[in-house]
Amino acid sequence: MFKIIAFLLVFVGFSVAADHPVKTGNPYVINGIKYYPLSSVSTDYQESGVASWYGSDFHGKKTANGEIYNMHDMTAAHKTLPLPTFVRVENLDNGREIVVRVNDRGPFAKGRIIDLSYAAAHKIGMAEAGTARVRITVLSESQDHLRTESIDVDINEGAFAVQIGAFGNKDNAERLAAKYESAAVTTATVGGKLFYRVHIRGYKTKYAAYAAAESLEYEFPGAFVIGE
Repeated sequence: MFKIIAFLLVFVGFSVAADHPVKTGNPYVINGIKYYPLSSVSTDYQESGVASWYGSDFHGKKTANGEIYNMHDMTAAHKTLPLPTFVRVENLDNGREIVVRVNDRGPFAKGRIIDLSYAAAHKIGMAEAGTARVRITVLSESQDHLRTESIDVDINEGAFAVQIGAFGNKDNAERLAAKYESAAVTTATVGGKLFYRVHIRGYKTKYAAYAAAESLEYEFPGAFVIGE
């Protein structure tokens, strides 16, 4: 089932209900290590390291903030971030980005900084490998919207597009874009490497873009929505 991903400005976001359990939590000990959950975190918080994912063994069980873990939701576990916190996760190996809502604790394997749900791992292109090098950036602790540069952002309406491909070769990107009247090629540099991304543009609501992405997913697995 297609899972929603939407980028807005330089951020990524999706709407959620405002009644999710909220829990900061007391310090806790795992494998002899004491962790101190943060009560709040600024939006300039970044962390780089290795991401992993957790799936069916935890599906249907309670998360650290009392929700029921659903491996098909866009969620994640972090050792100390407030619950919940929205974070952008960038796969440094392929340039894919997603937003997840941190609602659980972990991972506790050495060297891991975040545990993604299966859906999130799939969308970022690391489900098969199991791990990936990532950068995480805190976006918001708000349940209802994201904020960027102190401006409230409406993530329901705006200018949206669907990314259907990213290439290291410009000609390949332009050939794909030529098949779609509303497609355009944009560039992004990831890990020092230039990528040419193919976007189908012209969607004025995230819902229209989601529907388009879902219809394109069979031909372009991993197609996702971005805000322009």
